[in-house]
Amino acid sequence: MHHLLALALSSLLLLTLTTAIPTPSTPHHLARAGGPIAKPIPANCTLTSPLPTTTSTSASNTSTTTNNYAPAPNTTSSSVYSAYYPPASTNQTALFTQCLEQCYGFGTPGTCVAAYLAGNVPAPPLFGSPGGQLETACLMFNRSLTAADFVLAPAGTYTGALSADIFC
Repeated sequence: MHHLLALALSSLLLLTLTTAIPTPSTPHHLARAGGPIAKPIPANCTLTSPLPTTTSTSASNTSTTTNNYAPAPNTTSSSVYSAYYPPASTNQTALFTQCLEQCYGFGTPGTCVAAYLAGNVPAPPLFGSPGGQLETACLMFNRSLTAADFVLAPAGTYTGALSADIFC
């Protein structure tokens, strides 16, 4: 009798453990519970910004600026992970470094090769929230981005945008 009870409990435990393991057919961005682990980017890797820039020249100087650009709709299918933080949650440069390192550490090498961070990004509806609140967003992609992958954002949104392609 005790032998049958032990066998039944062992089977139940095994069934419970195997159903909790994500299967390869589950998309990574849907299966994760928590953010990717930040992994320092090696010195032999190159970071290149794909954001469009504008150059303006006046009589006294020439300046290059990046307007507020948002990822274009064509990048949605390349998204592997996204995280949203309360506005002004930390230093934007430090948060971008974290975003890049989380991208580099996401999945197997080469799974995430581009990251984008901006403030005042309308959040999508998540976890019962209707969405639309302005947050700081870290968006990660499985392909390199180019200037053509960005569109001008509405005024006051996608502020302080930073983006980089990671080449290793």
